[in-house]
Amino acid sequence: MAVAVAHAFMRSIRGRSSPPPATSPSPRASSPSGPRTLLPGGLVYESHADTDVMAQQQQQDQQEQRRRSSAITITSSSTNSAEQQPTSAVVLDDNLLSVAAAVVGLVASSHRTFHDVQDINVAPRTRTASLQKLQAALKSFKLTVQLLYKWLRRFERAALPHPDRPALVEVDALIVMVAEVTDAVSEAGNVLVDVVRSAARDAARISDVVPEYAAAIVSVSERIERVEHLISKLLTIFQISSLPEATAARATIDAALPVIMAENASLAESIRSMPDVFSARALVDPSRLAAVLARPPPGYSVPAPTVSREALPDYSAATASNTHPDGSVTIRPLGWSVFASLTMADLGILSLVPLPFCAAELRYGEYYTEAFFRRVDPQLAELMEVSSKSKAARLAGILGSRSEAAVAMTDNANFARRVGLELENERTRDGRPRPRVQPNVIIAGP
Repeated sequence: MAVAVAHAFMRSIRGRSSPPPATSPSPRASSPSGPRTLLPGGLVYESHADTDVMAQQQQQDQQEQRRRSSAITITSSSTNSAEQQPTSAVVLDDNLLSVAAAVVGLVASSHRTFHDVQDINVAPRTRTASLQKLQAALKSFKLTVQLLYKWLRRFERAALPHPDRPALVEVDALIVMVAEVTDAVSEAGNVLVDVVRSAARDAARISDVVPEYAAAIVSVSERIERVEHLISKLLTIFQISSLPEATAARATIDAALPVIMAENASLAESIRSMPDVFSARALVDPSRLAAVLARPPPGYSVPAPTVSREALPDYSAATASNTHPDGSVTIRPLGWSVFASLTMADLGILSLVPLPFCAAELRYGEYYTEAFFRRVDPQLAELMEVSSKSKAARLAGILGSRSEAAVAMTDNANFARRVGLELENERTRDGRPRPRVQPNVIIAGP
């Protein structure tokens, strides 16, 4: 009897010292015996009985994580009216850009990249002269590209004050200028990211890192300045009443373009191999295309009178492979596109003129998508034609950017802080790479 009482007393003590978990999905006594599985985090599940429970728990965790991520993004987008940040939900086009979409993208991306460099601390200024040069170049260019957009829209509406001027501008000249400056502004944004990430990674000041990137920063600044100068010449052709001055402006453009193509070999090759993806040439008068093919060779290809005919090169192979009935050889300028020798008077729809880029290749590529172009273009066209003291604020509202105020003070709007947080989010506290990027409340996305 005493032994039975003792056993009952011991069972009572064990029951109080180890109560069953309140959140257990099933009674432990009902779980059959079997091998146990060790899961990450030190959790141990009985095999086969709790497998379904584990799968359900993982599914619930994933749903909860997606719900929280969605809530974070919605909350950030509703509270961050000062400047919209690109999120992973944006789908970038993998098709070639058009000139029209690229110019709208340049208006937005130059605006945004100027704010990025504005957010970077350039003190002491003696060590960050290259950043100051880039800031000045972007500040000037973002105004010039707005004028370019305004006058190209007038060109498409046939509303230029001198209707004959588009015949002075070759389509290739417009393609090269827009492509070069699009590439330059994108590269400027990438260099700024590299500078901030390098400073954050080394726990250094921006002024200590900038000298390492000074050559790249100066180079991209000069590219932007050079194309801005050529754009001003293009605007001169459209606006000035003097035909000789317009012709002189065209000569300046013609002289600069071969230099750009020679210095940017990858761009030259991309333009040379770029297809007519929007079938713009189909809109050109066939007689005009025939005249282009039958054009005489440029003056530099004509032999000097003193050269004997025996010394002339043999063009028989080229003539035999050519389809011209008169035996002439089509001469295509090196580095130009499929629109060689066509002018803006031949192609009046810039949304059909391609560029050798897609949005996914560019910094802030979301500004170059067709969706952004369709949303922003009507409002932007209306704004450019009005005179208003609040134009800068209205432009910022259209582009989803902040106004021309000073440095952004919040983490989600300040470029330097945002990039630093992104870098911090890529690694754990002990410096190891994270196996999975963690949601970042500050930047509203993973």
